[in-house]
Amino acid sequence: MRKTVLVPVEKTLCDAHIARDGSEEEATDTLALGAHTWDLCTEHTAVFGQYLVDALGAGVQDGDGADADPDAEPVATESEPATVAEPVSADVESEGDAAGRASEDATEPEPMKSVMISGEIDGYDWADARQAVRNLGYEVVGRADDSTVLLLLGEHGERNGTKLRDARERAIPCMDVRVPGRFKSAICAGELVGGDPLPEPAKVGPKAMTERDRNRAVRAWARENGYVVPSKGRIPMHVKHAYELTHKDAAGKAVAA
Repeated sequence: MRKTVLVPVEKTLCDAHIARDGSEEEATDTLALGAHTWDLCTEHTAVFGQYLVDALGAGVQDGDGADADPDAEPVATESEPATVAEPVSADVESEGDAAGRASEDATEPEPMKSVMISGEIDGYDWADARQAVRNLGYEVVGRADDSTVLLLLGEHGERNGTKLRDARERAIPCMDVRVPGRFKSAICAGELVGGDPLPEPAKVGPKAMTERDRNRAVRAWARENGYVVPSKGRIPMHVKHAYELTHKDAAGKAVAA
């Protein structure tokens, strides 16, 4: 009759792995310093061996005058006691781990810079103007923060006192794009450059017409006078100018009368 007998096998574990994170790695070598010994795996044998070689100096000679093998396991003898006062910590980080961590730190992306847009941009509707700025690698924000690097000032942009105050308080450069074609030229060149004067916020009385009401009035007047305008989105610049000229003339005649 065949019997199966289970024989316990003793496994020697690496003391450095246990001290570092409690993991179990089989030991392959033993390091002895005086009366102390440590069981080490292949990885920590190389780490501590290199440490001792560096500490004792390269080119240390053995008793017969030949250079000591730097890869040999350093063992303290009775005639030449070890000079290391304390055992090396098992938490010593290998050069490969340090290099990997440095590489990770170096590749962390920088926060994306942002731009504020105040007012309407000539030749662009609300969505297209913002997408053009995003295509240059910027975020578009409604309020300035630490990432904001520029204020784009469009037509009627001086009415947005909040953005103008944010720009002034944070010393954010201003790029005045109220001049027709300037914004488009900057987008084509791939560069937005500030340095223009920042206007003071326009004083808007409580009874002043809002931008939405004004656009409604312009659309109604344009349809009555034969202009074709979209029901939503940007109103063509020539229609706005015609509306403003007409109403300025009407105001002047009223005053004269």
